[in-house]
Amino acid sequence: MAAITSPIISLYGSSPFYIFEKVNFLEFLTFNFGLTLSIFIIWLTQIYTLEKYPHWSHFWRFVVTYIINLLFRLTLFLITSPFEFLPKPPPTIEENYFIYPIFTSFAVNAVIMVIADSIVKSFKKNEAEQLVKELKFQNSEAQKQILMQQLQPHFLFNSLSVLKSLIKENPDDAEDYTIKLSEFLRYSVEAHKQEIISLEKELAFVKDYIELQKVRFDNAFSYELNIPKEIFEYKVPVFALQTLVENIFKHNYFTEKNPIHFSITAQDDILTVFNKKVSVKLTEKTSTGLENLKKRYELILGKSIEIVDNEDSFSVSIYLIKP
Repeated sequence: MAAITSPIISLYGSSPFYIFEKVNFLEFLTFNFGLTLSIFIIWLTQIYTLEKYPHWSHFWRFVVTYIINLLFRLTLFLITSPFEFLPKPPPTIEENYFIYPIFTSFAVNAVIMVIADSIVKSFKKNEAEQLVKELKFQNSEAQKQILMQQLQPHFLFNSLSVLKSLIKENPDDAEDYTIKLSEFLRYSVEAHKQEIISLEKELAFVKDYIELQKVRFDNAFSYELNIPKEIFEYKVPVFALQTLVENIFKHNYFTEKNPIHFSITAQDDILTVFNKKVSVKLTEKTSTGLENLKKRYELILGKSIEIVDNEDSFSVSIYLIKP
């Protein structure tokens, strides 16, 4: 900034002398060079005081810069004056040389101080905005991790409750369930490390989960899966679909005599899990998994999931993430 603006401001200040033929070209170049150095010194002093002494007021910055620049210009004049071969300052300036730098230094110093302050304020504003973005991102990542950590114990608690019931009711099924649960948990641990996962992998994950439920419920439920292969590479938050299916088993009371049917369908970039209500479990009015999924969607995509809760049916629609 200093290297670019110094010659520009100098040219603006010195060009009238040449335009109105007060000086020849060589005198103009000499005068312009000296003025450029003077303005450059002002820039350096302003930048230095801003960085090293940020607590200084505008007044003290102005005074210090003004004095340093004035001393520089007078020193430059005293050094170059004895050399006859150097072009002399224009007569108009030479007659009042000790007055001219006082006023020009004052004006240029004021202008540069305003520009420097604006640049610093703009830089600090951008820096603060970037810091806020980073803090928001870190906070968002922390919230995602907390939500994921909530989800695993929630699922494990439900699975162990099912296993406990099976041990009492049917030990053989309990053994089969334990084997499938261990395989399922091994997969879920790997998936847990990711934030989003391909729809194809999530579907495979859900099918394994449904197989677990078949051990317990047998023919008490049926389901329909209608997902075009063309969108298998789309992505969803990990455990998103599994959470929706788990929600069906958790919040409905069904038997082989009174089975439940649900469907998983997708159209464009929206996936919907739909089920007819059989007999809602009144003792479980909240859904930790569903609330968890809702918050994760808001954090990851900035969008919410769509829940439709009618008297005889329930559905949840979620957005798929295009690759």
